[in-house]
Amino acid sequence: MHGLVRAPRRIGPGRLVKMRDLGCDELGSLLTRGREIHLGQPAHAFQGALATVFYENSTRTRNSFQQAASRLGMTTLQVGREGSSIQKGETLEDTLLTLRALGAVAAAVRTPEPGALDEVPDVGMALVNAGDGWRQHPTQTLADLLAVTLAGRRIEGARLLIVGDILHSRVARSAVDGFGMLGAEVALAGPPTLVPRGLAESFGVEAVPFAEGLAWADIVMVLRLQKERMERGYLPSLREYRQRWGLTAERLRQLRDDVLVLHPGPQNRGVELDDEVIRDRRSLIHAQIACGVSMRTALLEAMLDAR
Repeated sequence: MHGLVRAPRRIGPGRLVKMRDLGCDELGSLLTRGREIHLGQPAHAFQGALATVFYENSTRTRNSFQQAASRLGMTTLQVGREGSSIQKGETLEDTLLTLRALGAVAAAVRTPEPGALDEVPDVGMALVNAGDGWRQHPTQTLADLLAVTLAGRRIEGARLLIVGDILHSRVARSAVDGFGMLGAEVALAGPPTLVPRGLAESFGVEAVPFAEGLAWADIVMVLRLQKERMERGYLPSLREYRQRWGLTAERLRQLRDDVLVLHPGPQNRGVELDDEVIRDRRSLIHAQIACGVSMRTALLEAMLDAR
C-alpha cells in the first residue's frame, strides 16, 4: 500500500483503548504507514497540541508520544499526577476537557486504573490509551509488531512466547490480541503464581513450560518483573526468579540463531534478562523504542485525519 493511509474506521470516532478496537485490516494499514514513516516518509502536519496525561511514571511511552507530536508539527501539553488538579479531586474527563480548551486536539492517557478510559465520554479530541493498569497497552503492541516486521519477519504463522508476570501485564494482554489478530501463535510461560491456572485459557492461548516454549518460539517477549510482587507473596526472591524464569546468557546460547527477543522496558538487568541478551544481535529492545515513535506518529496521523 502506498501513500497516506486514511484513518481506520474503527478509530475514526476518536479513540484507541484496546487492540481489538482495530480490525485486522486497520491494523495492517497502520503498520504499513508506520513503516513508511520509519523509513523517512514525512507525516501530515496538524495544528493544535497533543496532551500527554500520565498518572504513572514513564520514559519510553511519554517521550515517544512527544516525539510523534513533534513529527506531526504539534505542540505538547504535559500533565502528571503531581502538580495537577487530580490532587484536588478533578476527574479525568474534566482534565481532558480543560486540555481541549487549552488547544489539545489529541490526548495520550496513562492511568493505574484498569478501564478508566471506558468511563470517559467523547471529549472532542482523539484519545489514545497509553496504558491502563493491568489491562491494555495497545501502542506498545503496535511498536512491537513494527519492530518484528522491520527485522524481516512475517507475523502470520510466527510463534510468540511471552514470559514473566502475565497476571499483571497490560503489555501481555495487548500482545496476545495484536499478534493473534495478524495470525501469530502465542503461548505463555512464567511462575504459577503469575500465570495461574485458567489465565492462559481466558486469553485463548496455552501456558507451556519455559524450556519447551523457548525451543518452540520464533519470538520471545520477556516482561518486566514488577519487584513489588515479591512483597505480596508472588515470588520468593529475584535470584530464584532469574534461575528459573530469566532469559540468561546460558539460555540465550540455547536459542536458535533466528529467534528474536523483545522486552517492553524498563528491563531489570540480571533478573528477567542478562546484559548479554540486551547486547545480542537478536535483541530488538532498542528497535522497539524507535518503532514506538513511528507507530504513534502513524496512529495520531490516522486519528486526526479522520477528524
